[in-house]
Amino acid sequence: MAYKIERPSPCRVVVSATVPAAEVQAEREHILAGVARRAAVPGFRPGKAPRSLVERRYAEDIRQEVEEHLLRHTWQAVREGEKLRPATPLGVREVSWKDDGSLDLSGEFEVFPEVELVGVEGFVPPPFDLTPSAEEVEKALEALVDRQSTWEPLEDTAAEDGMLVEAEVWGSFPGGEREPFHEERSLFVVGAQEVFPEIEAAVVGHKPGEEVTTQRQVSHGEGEDQHQDTVDYRVAIRSVRRKRRPELGDDFAASLGLEGGLAALRERVEADLGQQKQRVRFERWRESLLEHLSGGRPLDLPETPVEEDTRKEIMDFARSLAERGIDPEKASLDWEKVGAELRTRVETRMRAELLLDALADALDVTVGEREVDREVQRQASRMGVPFAEVRGNLLKSGGLGRVAAMMRREKAVEQVLRPHLEAPGA
Repeated sequence: MAYKIERPSPCRVVVSATVPAAEVQAEREHILAGVARRAAVPGFRPGKAPRSLVERRYAEDIRQEVEEHLLRHTWQAVREGEKLRPATPLGVREVSWKDDGSLDLSGEFEVFPEVELVGVEGFVPPPFDLTPSAEEVEKALEALVDRQSTWEPLEDTAAEDGMLVEAEVWGSFPGGEREPFHEERSLFVVGAQEVFPEIEAAVVGHKPGEEVTTQRQVSHGEGEDQHQDTVDYRVAIRSVRRKRRPELGDDFAASLGLEGGLAALRERVEADLGQQKQRVRFERWRESLLEHLSGGRPLDLPETPVEEDTRKEIMDFARSLAERGIDPEKASLDWEKVGAELRTRVETRMRAELLLDALADALDVTVGEREVDREVQRQASRMGVPFAEVRGNLLKSGGLGRVAAMMRREKAVEQVLRPHLEAPGA
């Protein structure tokens, strides 16, 4: 069987093939023999009906099965004969029987791009200072004090910047575009941009027990399709609290279980910041390595996997909203913008995976079954789930392969970065 392929775009392949009449007939005879062995024809024991009768009775089934088998053979020949990484199954475009008994087939599929890596020999990671600055230390200490703060309830005090407000919120759409909504308990710090600015501005100057109203405009669409919806809010202020911060000093350090006072606390914070910086440096160097490997050339991506992964990301995002008690259908979100942002995230991740897969191939990186099991054990321990259960679920869903692929990519990154991480002064 001869075939030819065309590339109308970098990630799309069209394949066409002609199966000679003799090959078609041989496949047909093979399928007919199988049908005859299992055919149930009235008046004959199973498998004993005349082949000519079976052929007439099951003509359409035989024809369809011949087409399916020859399409599968063509797909297998293309996969084995071409250095391509299919991203989607073969989609049939046309099946045409010829008068001479031959069969013309055509289909299309998407592929992952061929990755041409820039050699890692010339890679030099950007400078990165691991020493925490005095400003960073002070900021971390202030954040630590803030986390240890308490909220003091106020009875007859109006809300102002920095105060914690507990409120009940009702929302409605005067134009009737959507269903009204109700949030029984909303907690936010005034001035922290945790709620819409219109709501923040409305509660300032008002005390517990009071109600306020406000309104905001929500834009949808772009260009000529852009329009605005009006949202009316009614906000009942249930309580107002002021933050009470502990004083940073030796007593504060002692309250955290540290001996040596504020000096010891400062040393601990500096050490923690140093470890954080090491993690940040690794991620920055990983991003720099990816940019180096790509040589600044964008990688084309197959559309179908990008769309499928983006759809999964959107569903996961909507599910996370629901788990937090937010109805995704009633949330005041620009879903087009959310979808665009999630698609960008998917494309970035997919390009990184392609580059790192190529890097792992070039470095001949392998991941053994025991390594995968250790990683699964680590995940199971973190989730508090038995190892066998996690591994079994991953095995059923094909997740073990994904875990192995992820580990292989990260081993390749570590192999390239290790000399730089271990260099004197690093």
